[in-house]
Amino acid sequence: MLRLILAFVDIMLHRRGPEDLPSSRFLVWLLLFVSIGVELGVLLGNDGEMRTAAVSVLIDLLDLWFVWALLRSFNKQARFTQTMSALLGTETLLNLVGAPLVPWLNATISATEQPQLSLPLVLAALINIWAIDIAAFVFSRALERPYVLCVAIMLGYALLMVSLQTTLLAPVG
Repeated sequence: MLRLILAFVDIMLHRRGPEDLPSSRFLVWLLLFVSIGVELGVLLGNDGEMRTAAVSVLIDLLDLWFVWALLRSFNKQARFTQTMSALLGTETLLNLVGAPLVPWLNATISATEQPQLSLPLVLAALINIWAIDIAAFVFSRALERPYVLCVAIMLGYALLMVSLQTTLLAPVG
């Protein structure tokens, strides 16, 4: 287990790629459940709403489809299990790293009426940028395409997911 965690850390630091992970469907399913569990634990453990948690799970499931569709569009669907394992494992580690920021960020936002630039907000933004960087790196290795192209793909996908999340979590009136 420690070897697997270290492999994910190496992927996060661009030292290894998804091809260095085992191609195991069991590992993908296990990482999906662990990833959803960690995300729900962070959200619900910090006074998150059930609606927010449901949207988060929906987006995780859309990630599965996106990865498969992207790999299929480049005719690399045989690399799905390793690519998805790399993305789920690194996402889980990033969620664990960012977990202490959630209550701090919630306290900062609720203390002021207007959003202001603050340390927890900057740190959360850096974690999100790092997540995009990691996903772009993993896709560049899996698709055998330039890193810059994969950054553009990931930025577009991230903006699409933020707009979907904003739409689904808009106040019901």
